Amino acid sequence: MAKRDALKISRQKKIEHGTNALVYLALVAPIIYLMQSWVFLIGLLALRRIVFDTALNLFRGLKYDYISATTTSIIDRLSYKFQDRFGYMIYYGIFIIVVILSIFL
Repeated sequence: MAKRDALKISRQKKIEHGTNALVYLALVAPIIYLMQSWVFLIGLLALRRIVFDTALNLFRGLKYDYISATTTSIIDRLSYKFQDRFGYMIYYGIFIIVVILSIFL
């Protein structure tokens, strides 16, 4: 998904964030059904955030911790303010902690 979105950005096409979310949820739904754990779902969503954002930046040829000033994603606009203020390591470090906790809870 990150590579596809990077290609869309390079072609100046619109990213359909809602569609991306539905595709991701469809992919994790069987896992959540089998695991029957909301904590595990939260961990998967946190892991997705770390991997997707970093991969998108790298596929675009940008620095791994690039923050877009022109994103159309509501979630990105809210979270990038935090990331801009506290930095990549602290922001994604929180997500790593959530992923680790989801494994053990």
